[in-house]
Amino acid sequence: MDTRNLIFILGTQRSGTTWLANIFDSHPDCLHFYEPFAPAYGIFPYFPREFTWLEPPADALAARLRHDLPRLVDVRSRLFDPVHASRRQFTLEAHLMGAIETACRRAHVPPPAFAAQFNLVHLNRIGQQPFAWFAKGPHIDAVAIKEVRLYFKAAFLAQAFPQAKFVHVVRHPAGVVNSMNSYLKKGRLVEIRDNIGRFADTVGAQPRFAHYEPLLARVRAGTLQEKLAAYWRVANETLAETLRALPGRAYPLVYEDLATDPLAKVTEMFAWCGLPMPAATEEYVRESSTSKTERQTVLDTKRVSATYYKDWVRKTPPEVLRAVEQICADSPLMDGFAPYYD
Repeated sequence: MDTRNLIFILGTQRSGTTWLANIFDSHPDCLHFYEPFAPAYGIFPYFPREFTWLEPPADALAARLRHDLPRLVDVRSRLFDPVHASRRQFTLEAHLMGAIETACRRAHVPPPAFAAQFNLVHLNRIGQQPFAWFAKGPHIDAVAIKEVRLYFKAAFLAQAFPQAKFVHVVRHPAGVVNSMNSYLKKGRLVEIRDNIGRFADTVGAQPRFAHYEPLLARVRAGTLQEKLAAYWRVANETLAETLRALPGRAYPLVYEDLATDPLAKVTEMFAWCGLPMPAATEEYVRESSTSKTERQTVLDTKRVSATYYKDWVRKTPPEVLRAVEQICADSPLMDGFAPYYD
C-alpha cells in the first residue's frame, strides 16, 4: 500500500467524521480505513493513548509506524482481494466476521483479532443498513484514515509522514456535546464513557497544556456536560493550532459548511487533495445528503443535511447549552459557526 498520498480525517467524536469517511471511501481511487488507532483492537498496540500529546520527532516510533501503516491493507480482508472485493464478497465476509465477533462477545471471550479488526476498519460501511459498498478502480491514488483519537498527534504525524495531508472537521460544540450526551444515556460511546472522567487530570498533567489549567480545574469537579465541552474545546483548539503551522497540508472544514452545500464543498476538498470528483462520489453525496432513513445504527449517515445540522437547536436540554456556553463561548473556533446560528 502506497502511503505517499496519505490523508488523515481528524476531529472529535460526533462531528461528522463518519459521513466524511464515507465520502472519501466512495471515491474509486481512494482506499479508506476507519479508526485503526482504536486501542481496544490492537492494530497499533504501541501507539500512545488518546489524551497524550505526542511530541515530534519520536524517531523510533515514527519508523515503526511507517513500517506498519502499509500493512493495514491486510486487515481489509482475509478471504478476498483486500482492495477489489466485489459487493457480494464484501457482504459475505462482513456477515461472517460480524457473526464471529458477536458470538465471542456473547460468550464473554475475546474475539479473534482478524474478525474484530476487519469489522473496525470497515465500520463506516458495516454501520449502514444495508451494508455500504464502494467499488475501487484499478489504481489507488490516495489513502484516507479517519480517526477521532489523533488530535494530540498531528504534529508527530506531520513529521513522520512529510507528504501527508490533514482534514480537520469541526462541528458546533452544542451539537457535539448534545449528541454525545444523548448516546451516553443509551449506553453507547463506551470509550468516551470510560475515559472522559480522566480527561482533565490526564491533560492537565502535561506541560504542553499548562495554559488550559484554569479551564481544566473548573471541569474536574464539574458536570459530565462540562467535561464533554472541555474535551471539544481542548482537542479542537490544539488540533487547529497544530495544523496552522502546516501551510498547504491542512484543510479546515466546518461541518455546517459541508452540510449546507455538500457537493460544492466535497469538490473543493477533493481538488485540494489532488483527486478528481468522480460520478460515484457525486451520486453518494447527493443521496446521503438529501435522503432520510429511520436511523437503525449510530453510524447511519443518511439525512437531509441542510436541515439536520441544526437539529440540536431544538433538541438540546438547558444543562448542555449552559455547559457549552460556559466552557466554549470564548473559543476562537466559535467564529466559524456565526453564519449558521443566532
